[in-house]
Amino acid sequence: MDNPKNRSLTLWEKSNKTYDNYKIYLDKKTNKLQLTLIDLLYVSNFKGGNATINEFENEINEKLKCYSKILVEINEEFKDKQLRDLSENELRILNEKLLSIFELVKNPKTKIDGFSYSYLTALLHFYFPELLPILDRRVLINLGIVNKENRKQVDKYGQIKNIEIYYEELIRKIKRISQREKDKSLRQIDKDLFIIKI
Repeated sequence: MDNPKNRSLTLWEKSNKTYDNYKIYLDKKTNKLQLTLIDLLYVSNFKGGNATINEFENEINEKLKCYSKILVEINEEFKDKQLRDLSENELRILNEKLLSIFELVKNPKTKIDGFSYSYLTALLHFYFPELLPILDRRVLINLGIVNKENRKQVDKYGQIKNIEIYYEELIRKIKRISQREKDKSLRQIDKDLFIIKI
């Protein structure tokens, strides 16, 4: 019988190929903070699952201008900063920016069919790899932020309800871990948490 940790590690390693491919693509982008459908396709492929982007490219690119604007704001405020080094005030400002970009996912004018909160946080992580972790059910459960047996938090299919409400707590917990384990990148911390059996 397969070891669940080995299965998680295999899943991680497969997604890591897509992770590396997207990082290479980002390094080649002329206008780094201008998002397009290509960015969403890379993130969707990285996250996996059943979600598909279900809108026309021109509509998506128009909506993504709003997302790009907030990426620029985050970059201006936090360029090259690491989560572990943020002051409480900087963390508050960062969370305000994140609430703004999360509002775009809710707003019918800027919502993109097939592009949810966890995908958005993966996108943010690619642009700010030492500042923002990825919102993921495995990590939330393994950190004890979500109890997989709690039907108020998790549906009958094992999906976390209203996953976006846990992002601030995830950021704070990952910040504490990164302060303790200074030799580890956010990506390594994410791996350590992801491969634990849930």
